[in-house]
Amino acid sequence: MIMDRNLSMIVGDMESRITGRLNSMKFHFFNICVDADPVALLNTSVPDGGIDRHLEDLVDVAKKDDMTFVFLPHEGTDLEMIVPALAESHPEFITEFTECRKSADSDETVPILTVTVPYVDERRKEVLEKAVGTYKDAYCTYVDAEVNVAKAKMAPYLPAASKEDADAVGQLVQDKAKEYKGMAEEAAGDRIKKIEEAYNKYLEIKSGLDKEQDVLSSAVNPEAARTMSME
Repeated sequence: MIMDRNLSMIVGDMESRITGRLNSMKFHFFNICVDADPVALLNTSVPDGGIDRHLEDLVDVAKKDDMTFVFLPHEGTDLEMIVPALAESHPEFITEFTECRKSADSDETVPILTVTVPYVDERRKEVLEKAVGTYKDAYCTYVDAEVNVAKAKMAPYLPAASKEDADAVGQLVQDKAKEYKGMAEEAAGDRIKKIEEAYNKYLEIKSGLDKEQDVLSSAVNPEAARTMSME
């Protein structure tokens, strides 16, 4: 335990900043979308009469399936103004306007906006994995910089500190840096795993579609299919 109050405060201040930046990095990871995770919508704000409003203030959000959101407008909400905001925060999203019946026993319809997250194909997999690596590397660089800042702040107090405190605080700073970099590596690894799982899901779906196409082609042109099978 470090007895010198000034040294202890410097370490605490450093840890507070690298904790905040770690949480920011994790938030960026959630915005690297591989499915319709509502957390990914938290960074979307919608300009409305000079005020930036959260999506939850304007629409109810439901999930149609693992890859698709459905936005149901609150009274007075114009869905058209949602699209540019989504395009800015998530340009990869695919939006489509449609309608649904207001109730089961009514023919009256209400507008809805479907928002689809594209599958993670080869190109998206590469882009998303690179993004994860970029955020993680930037965080580790930030931690190194904070360590240097902390050491510079501690320098004036070290001559008056006990040898035990001087040795302990230097080791503590290094240990904190290692600990938080490790957490960053773990978070990045978890996101990479999610990307790989989404990519494997895409491959499964693509394989199924390819087989369906082969069956359809065989039905349309059985002679060609027989010839191919003999080659």
